[in-house]
Amino acid sequence: MKTVSRLLFSLIAFFVLFHPALHGQTSRKIKLNPVALGFDLPQSYKERTFIKGLAGFTNNIDQLVGSMILIDGAKTSVLTRFVKDGKPPIVTTSTSDVIYSSKIDQKFKFNGAYCIASTKVGQDAIYEIVITDIATAFLPEDYVPYFEICKASGNVPPETRKKTYYIRSAKLTTVYTRAYQKVTSDAAVSGVAFSANGEVYSSTDQFKVDYIVSVDIVSLEKLLSLQNCESLIASEEIARRERAERARLDAAKAEEEKKTRENELAAARAQVEELRRLLGESVEKNAGMQKQLWEAQQKEQQAGQQLAAAKQQAELLQQQAQAAQQNVENRETTIVTFKNKEGKVLEITSLEELSPEKLRELGFDVEILKEKR
Repeated sequence: MKTVSRLLFSLIAFFVLFHPALHGQTSRKIKLNPVALGFDLPQSYKERTFIKGLAGFTNNIDQLVGSMILIDGAKTSVLTRFVKDGKPPIVTTSTSDVIYSSKIDQKFKFNGAYCIASTKVGQDAIYEIVITDIATAFLPEDYVPYFEICKASGNVPPETRKKTYYIRSAKLTTVYTRAYQKVTSDAAVSGVAFSANGEVYSSTDQFKVDYIVSVDIVSLEKLLSLQNCESLIASEEIARRERAERARLDAAKAEEEKKTRENELAAARAQVEELRRLLGESVEKNAGMQKQLWEAQQKEQQAGQQLAAAKQQAELLQQQAQAAQQNVENRETTIVTFKNKEGKVLEITSLEELSPEKLRELGFDVEILKEKR
């Protein structure tokens, strides 16, 4: 009995001494390779123009290209848009054009900037960030309507020109971010983890995505300085008058063709009536006259078809001539409508109408600087 008691005591002592549940289970240690943190963005990305006021065009950047914008301090306004008819901006897309991919902390040079979707990294946190271009819209040189820009900008005040810019291209960029928090010594690690600066960071979050727009702009002053606007306007006016004259001549020619077809139709109908009369009077129907009647009827049908085509062509060309003449005589159209805070509607037909008085009605503070004499 004593031997059994000793054996049982020995087994209990062995269990107490060596069972890990009674002494605390030894934790497993996982070695994490340290991660280098990013500090700056690529130079080509920093050279882009980011305007937060254009964020509303993330779904249609093609409608932003060709716009004339006014930048007055922190305020950006889209005035109007200049693109050629039938030549919209060219749009390209991509899903793999990664600009930047790194992990950043609060020391990141552009922490909180709009170029990274205003991502703000706080203390004891690290963000993973991936920047990718997904779409580009641009106007080739021959797509830019310099004549319309020159004509509309004729009487724009110099101070307004300095604040006015033309958008040649735009890019849509995605910014994916995921936040990681520092792991304290007594906290459990879960999700994705890494080490940086001697600390461990982990996250169970999914990536968040934001969209930002960057543009390539040129000042109105520079745009006009590269063009001989006086010569361009004169040449365009001459070309418009020549087109109007050609349209008038084509319409007159079509009218003459219509009259000729009307005379041919009248002659063919007269011949048909005469042959019918002769056949009606004849007791014996002549086969030759039947053939002539058939041919005359064919001519009548053909002449009717040609007259209808001539009438349609004459009407079309007459409308084009009238439109071209009206275009020469009156080129003024409303290109943008504003409503100020009092509810008053203002229609701007060209940038020429952006006078100091108009700008004041739109809510801008305008100071007219006169040269000293």
